[in-house]
Amino acid sequence: MPRGRLTRKIGIVALGRAANIFAIYAVYALAARSWDKEVCGFFQAVWVLSNTLVPIFLVGLPTAVLYFFPRRENTRALALQAALCLLVSALLLSGTLYWGGGALFVFLGGLSTAETPVAQYIIAFIPYVFALVAGGCIDSLLIAGERQVWQAWLGLTTAIAMVAASALGMLWALEPQQVLAAFSALGLVRLTLGYGLVKRMLRVGVWGDFTGWRALLAYAKPIAFNDAVGALSRSVDKYVVLYFFTASTFSEYHFGAVEVPISLLLAAVVSVLVPEVSLLYQQGKVEEIAALWHGAVARLALLALPLFFFLLFFSDAFIAWYLPAEYSTSTWVFRVFLLALPLRCAVYNPLLVGMGKAQWALWGSVGDLVLNLLLSLLFVELLRSAWPQWAFIGPAMATVFSTYVQVLFLVAAIAWHLHWSWQRLLPWGTLGRLAFFSLVAAWVARWCAGVVEAAFGQLSIGGVVFVVLLAGLLWSNSNQRRDMRALASAFLAKGNSA
Repeated sequence: MPRGRLTRKIGIVALGRAANIFAIYAVYALAARSWDKEVCGFFQAVWVLSNTLVPIFLVGLPTAVLYFFPRRENTRALALQAALCLLVSALLLSGTLYWGGGALFVFLGGLSTAETPVAQYIIAFIPYVFALVAGGCIDSLLIAGERQVWQAWLGLTTAIAMVAASALGMLWALEPQQVLAAFSALGLVRLTLGYGLVKRMLRVGVWGDFTGWRALLAYAKPIAFNDAVGALSRSVDKYVVLYFFTASTFSEYHFGAVEVPISLLLAAVVSVLVPEVSLLYQQGKVEEIAALWHGAVARLALLALPLFFFLLFFSDAFIAWYLPAEYSTSTWVFRVFLLALPLRCAVYNPLLVGMGKAQWALWGSVGDLVLNLLLSLLFVELLRSAWPQWAFIGPAMATVFSTYVQVLFLVAAIAWHLHWSWQRLLPWGTLGRLAFFSLVAAWVARWCAGVVEAAFGQLSIGGVVFVVLLAGLLWSNSNQRRDMRALASAFLAKGNSA
């Protein structure tokens, strides 16, 4: 696939993922304005539980579909095999939540009470979680089948509906379980529409052919373990906070642990690169893999590094605009998690997964989980003894540190398998220039934004100054100018990208 078309495809996929991410952030902001801190903490705990379990019960099939789609002639059979497996997994997840979800929250500090029945929240949310798992391969099938535009529209319409349901919940003073039930209804609608689009796309092949299903599950197995461990790693800090602190404190922590939406672009890169790397590695074209990798890093860095420096200088203004005033302590949690953003300049697992080396990604995730848990417990205990008012930030510090260790391991694994030197692994010169330009632009923007006190005003003025100044600095450098032109031409180029 030509590099420009690949970049355009990544951008379209990212739009669909962006809609979902921003919808969740909007739901959080509306929840903070709908209920008190304690109720918000219970509401968010249900989200955390689902975010932990859904990747586990997807059993690696979305990524496996991306790997096998370009290798299978009968893609209808592949879609049916994945869909049936995910349907069974979704039913198992629903039963797990129904019979065990409430007991888990009782263990985590007795969160289920008569005044705030978390068990009812879980029951209302079960159909939504079921739909997420049962339809887990929809995006992968549409993307691999060159229907990324359909995937983007499906994500956009679902996101708008979720925000609308949450806004109506705030206006009508609905209870959390009522809002969650509305989300469940929307999830089931998306499930139906998604598989309708897949059926329309796959017009050739035999549905009833189950040849190759063992190979599909065998390939998905290490990915499933990796995704499960990764899901636990991403959530272990939140469970530590739930165990040691109150629901109100958890609400402050979880709102501050807002993930900068660069992950939506990373997910799009993963969805696009896995089938590409799989095919190139099968053909022994290591140099073309290197070209794809470096191109993806250069384009991701154009977003990740500027975002990091801008938000680092404007984190207080962002939280003040995003959340009510009583969540001011969330700013420190946000700043700690922000330190991991520079790592998002590259994607690491797609290279290993695409080369059939998913077990290496698994070892990195296992190490991250164990280190994260141990450090979270250690930092909480140390901070409770020295600075108890800041103890709830300990798990965030542990998460960032363990993430850096994990990335170092994955980069070493990639370099070893492809026989790349550290100098060749990343475009260090490009990343260094971009970081310096972003730092200068963010510092000047913060100084200019000081003329106003309102958070939205600071973000607006600072954002304009930052973008204009950074664009000028980047355009003054020939290498950065080339990357900007390539990125722009990829999205503006004419041609069929559907």
